[in-house]
Amino acid sequence: MRWKADMNENAKAPAFWNTYPELNHNEICGWGQHGDVTRQLISLVELRHGFEHPQVARRFTITREIIEEAVHQVINVEAEGEGRLAQLLDLMYLGDWVSCYLALAHEVDPGPIDAIATLKERLATG
Repeated sequence: MRWKADMNENAKAPAFWNTYPELNHNEICGWGQHGDVTRQLISLVELRHGFEHPQVARRFTITREIIEEAVHQVINVEAEGEGRLAQLLDLMYLGDWVSCYLALAHEVDPGPIDAIATLKERLATG
């Protein structure tokens, strides 16, 4: 969820998130149903770590097989570090950097959050 929020706020890009097994129960139904739209616009970023349950690891593999032709790309991000906390922090900080580099690649200033500021301003006056 943190990666999603960083992509939204820093890169000003649409992003969605889900977890396994929930992704397999509902969200997977919508992947690939819109042909070229998903193949051109949607990338799936898999955040992985060394402490996954074997059944969850199988879900990653099977899900990739089902949807990889329906999306632009599937990016596998493997956490580094010794221990659960180290791997969590590794993924967290990597997401921070990825969102900033995505902003820069699209010439977006990651600093201002105009949409949120406008919302707050309008809520305060009503």
